[in-house]
Amino acid sequence: MTVLHIAFDVVREAVARRHLAVVFALIAVAQITLAMALDLDIVGGAIVASRLFGSIAEQPSATGGVSVGAEEQLRPVFRVLVGAVYHLGVLFGIVATADIAVKSLSPGRVELLLSLPVRRAELLLGTYLGVALIALAGSIFAVGGFSAVLFWKAGFATTAPFFGALMAVLGFAIVYSAMLLATTVARSAALASGVGLAVYLLSVIADDREEVRSWFTAGWGREVAAWVIAPLPQLRTLGRIGRDIAGGQAFDGAQLAAAAAAAAAFAGACLIAALWQVERRDW
Repeated sequence: MTVLHIAFDVVREAVARRHLAVVFALIAVAQITLAMALDLDIVGGAIVASRLFGSIAEQPSATGGVSVGAEEQLRPVFRVLVGAVYHLGVLFGIVATADIAVKSLSPGRVELLLSLPVRRAELLLGTYLGVALIALAGSIFAVGGFSAVLFWKAGFATTAPFFGALMAVLGFAIVYSAMLLATTVARSAALASGVGLAVYLLSVIADDREEVRSWFTAGWGREVAAWVIAPLPQLRTLGRIGRDIAGGQAFDGAQLAAAAAAAAAFAGACLIAALWQVERRDW
């Protein structure tokens, strides 16, 4: 329960932070803009396109309102939405949450918290969980708002984008584990954000292991590169699978399981190292 209390405290403090409010405001502005433009640009075109096929348009959708053909036409929009939420969500999250753990572990505050019946591991895990909840709220707000616009404009609802948005939360949680480790080494928001950006960019670039290995000539250089990129999570693969889920396309379950397991191992290793770092510090 102590971990949950700390997590909710982190969320409450984040609500009062102006730069997080700005991020949510930007998402809201994008949704309002979409609501004003979607009637002619997307929904209207999709309905017209579906009506061209006669019998397809005559079949009502499961939610009643838009034909199945129109829903099929809008699936690529879901893919673009989840792709944007995934990558932009990770980047915005890195910048917006870089100093949360820094403030939680700041001199004076950390001593106060540890003087209470709070263990160091609970303080660290509670901070991590609180930031993950913030990322979840941002993803649901972005995808949920877009889905609400579609329901208002087109008359149908689907949960597919929400499953894809979970990949965005997973991707950010992986990156933030490395940021939290950096914060326990040196309480610096700049260092945390730099580590987060480095992990994100390197993970996206090195997602295709064989392609990266081919950049190096055969020999010790290729082997060193393979060892360096091996621990990195496959963030691009997770994002692609999230887009496939949102678009209603088939995906490789074994590939998803392998990528998720590797990502969990990376995040777990970072959290274990962060816990060891916190336990050994003299506060």
